[in-house]
Parts: sequence; structure tokens; C-alpha cells
Amino acid sequence: MADRIVYWFRNDLRLLDNEALLSACNSSDEIIPVFVFDPRQYEKTRLGFRRTGALRAQQLIDCVTDLRENIRKKGGDLLIRTGEPEKIVAQLAEDHHAGYVYCSKEIAPEETRIESSLSKNLKTGNIDIKLFWMDTLVHATELPFPISKLPGSFEAFSKTMQSSLDIESILPEPAQINLPADLEMGRMPTLAELGIEIEEVGTGQEPETIKPICEEEAIRSLSRYLASEADPIDFHALIDSGISRWLSMGCLSPKYVYKAVAAKSDSAKKQSLTQDLLERDYFHWTLLRYGPRIFKPSGVKHHFAKRWDDDLVTFRKWTDSQTDDAQVNDLMRKLKSQGNLFSAERWIAAEYLANTLNINWTWGAMYFESNLKDYEPSVSWSKWNKVAGVGQD
Repeated sequence: MADRIVYWFRNDLRLLDNEALLSACNSSDEIIPVFVFDPRQYEKTRLGFRRTGALRAQQLIDCVTDLRENIRKKGGDLLIRTGEPEKIVAQLAEDHHAGYVYCSKEIAPEETRIESSLSKNLKTGNIDIKLFWMDTLVHATELPFPISKLPGSFEAFSKTMQSSLDIESILPEPAQINLPADLEMGRMPTLAELGIEIEEVGTGQEPETIKPICEEEAIRSLSRYLASEADPIDFHALIDSGISRWLSMGCLSPKYVYKAVAAKSDSAKKQSLTQDLLERDYFHWTLLRYGPRIFKPSGVKHHFAKRWDDDLVTFRKWTDSQTDDAQVNDLMRKLKSQGNLFSAERWIAAEYLANTLNINWTWGAMYFESNLKDYEPSVSWSKWNKVAGVGQD
């Protein structure tokens, strides 16, 4: 057993069904939980908007605030830092003589680059890093095929997975989180401290925030949906119910959603949410299989024959709700003010940009990244690939 482990929270802002956190608590006398706000995530893109906009940034602040309170209930606390996590986490582990750093495994190129840099920084102090795969319904090692043989369509993937789906039980919260003494805990940053001005919200006022009880609210929102009489439509229940928002932040695990659904007698909801969870998995595996190709105009299909226009004036008419299509303008205003669109609305807005205006679809994907509260790289970019006709079927 290690004397001390640094636990780096990433997109897993929960205590329930968090394998990495539970393992850290069970494998050490003390753990140092930390969340790092990375300023690079809030920088402006070459197109003039931030990688993470004000609404999504405020949601993250709220969820980390909630996480800190939940950890305090377990006897611990959450260190808050701002900077480059690959440097901060390594220095924290070295300064406090930790034997390991535990964290979730990510698959997007930038996140894996940070993991690699952190691992290299830790080696100078003879500290090991342990990564846990926690962001999909099925673990990578449990797939019935190698990633290189990923089926070329979701339909084929779903048929294969449905016949062998065996999901493990939900893991409990840690009973106790023991923290070393004399740590400087740090305080939660404001939007302004992350470089985001209030005016960027669009109203000139502080963005409306959810109450900082994110993990509890995530569980409640799932329960409300399962208890409601709402009918799932076209297998888009995760987005249209709002559950995707909590999955993207890691306030809910996919496994928890699946188990809650499996206990529900409503067969339509069960089928819809299970298909949605499998589709989410498929998008993750698509990103793992094809890597940076998913972020390029030619997409995962390497469709080089298709060309889009790099017309910034026309693109800004789309982002600023000034196109010739009133419905699209309404949707873009809703996206900017609420940070959310229903699944069908996302398709309409994306299809108009890529196929009616013929504007570089990757610009639209970047704009969705900035504004959608439930943004996940694999999910959002895979769907934009499909809109543009360069993705998996």
C-alpha cells in the first residue's frame, strides 16, 4: 500500500462509481485530490471565439464546487489550482512525496499529450502514474474485437455489442477520504480570472448558473426522465433529456445510467437510452481508432474530393444569427444563450452550415465545442463528421 497518492480529477467529477478514486482511497493511507483549471482551454481560437465559452466554463466551476463539497463530507478536501496540469500535478506529487498519481484515461489528442507530458515529468521524481478507463459503458479490454477492426457503422457495432453486453455493478463512493495536513487548498477561480469577460455571455450579466449540487442533480435528472411519460424519439434520449450534460462532466458514469435504465420497466426508454449509450461508446472508439483524422475536413473517411469554403464573413453570419434562414438563426441564438440544442436542432444548424452554406464544417464543430454544455470531443466531432458526409455511417 502506498503512503500517499495524488488523485487528479479530469472529466470524472463524481464520487459514485469512480473506479480510479475508489482504488486510490483503498490503495493508500492518504490521497491528495486536485482539480486544475487549464487556462489553455479558455483561450480564443483563430476564429475569434473561446475554446470554452462562458456558459460551459461556469458550469465547470459549479460542478467542481459541488465535487469539493462532496469530498469534504468524506473528511477530505479538493485542491484547486490554475495552470498547466502536467506541471502542477507532477510538482504536487513531488512536493508531498506521493508514490503515485491516479487519474482517468482520456483519448482525445490534446488530453493524451498532457498525460504523456505528466508521465515524463513524474519520472524525474520516480513517481508512477496509473490511468483508469472509465468514460465508456464497456471497457476497452472487453470489446469483442480489436480497435483496428471497429465496425464501419454504428448499426453493425450495436448488433455485435447487444449480443454480449454484460455490465459490471456500480462501485460505491469512498467511505473516507484522508488528506495530509497543512495543504494550501486554493480557491475557485471566477470567469474573469479565467480570462472570460461577463459581456461574452451576451446579456452583459453573470450567466445563470445551476446550483452547485451537480452530482446529486445529475442523479435526480436521470430519475425524473425515467419516471416521466416522455416518449424517446429517434434514439436521442441522452441529449434531449439533458443527461448528456452530466455524462460530459463525469457527474454520472455511463454504467450508472445503464443500470438505472436496466431497472426500468419502460421498454421504449430502455431501448432508447441503451442505444444512445452504445452510440456514445461507438464515437469514443471511433476517435480512438482514427485519432486526429476526426478533426480534419476530410474526416475519418479521408474524403479529400469534397471541399468547403473558408469564408469567415459567411461563417460569422451563421454564428451571429444573421443567415437567410430564420429557423437556423433562432437555433443559433438559443445555442449562444442557453448552451444547448436538442439533437434534431443540432443537426439542422450543422447541416445548414456545412451543406447549404458550404462552409468548412470543422469551424462549426469548434463553435459547438465553445458553446455546448454537454460537449464531448468524440461525440460532437463524430456527429459533425456524419453531417459533412465524411464520417462513419
